[in-house]
Amino acid sequence: MVIEKKIEAVATAYLNLKIPYDQADSLVSELYERYSQYNYETLAQWILAGDVSYVDGKLMVAPYVTPDALDLVILGMRGAGGLMIKDRRYKLKVYSKCFVGSEAVDWLVKNLDISQQEAVCIGKRLLYRGIVHHVLDEQDFKDDYLFYRFYADE
Repeated sequence: MVIEKKIEAVATAYLNLKIPYDQADSLVSELYERYSQYNYETLAQWILAGDVSYVDGKLMVAPYVTPDALDLVILGMRGAGGLMIKDRRYKLKVYSKCFVGSEAVDWLVKNLDISQQEAVCIGKRLLYRGIVHHVLDEQDFKDDYLFYRFYADE
């Protein structure tokens, strides 16, 4: 089973990152050694989500990918000085305990010293990992005036 998951991770790296196939196996193995607490399936998910890039012959993991790092970001977003989470009205409907996507991007850029594109990636990561969602579950995470809610607030 582990070998099958490794083959999937290698194939994902080859196809998504355009790594020469003869190098993909050793690069995925090296990534697995660096993040040995995670399995090959998780590494493949990171690659598919765009959280891993191929730079200068190495696989590089984006900041705030690991659950521990993401947990710190979430604590900051939800804590004092974090996002303004409140009831919001759009047309005649009130959406409780939500935040605005563009405000979240601004907060991430300011507090993590990252680019707007990286902040949107973090927002998408939070959405894909089931931490936040669009209040109507109709939108991906965007740097726009859209309402999102932490599942913990439901």
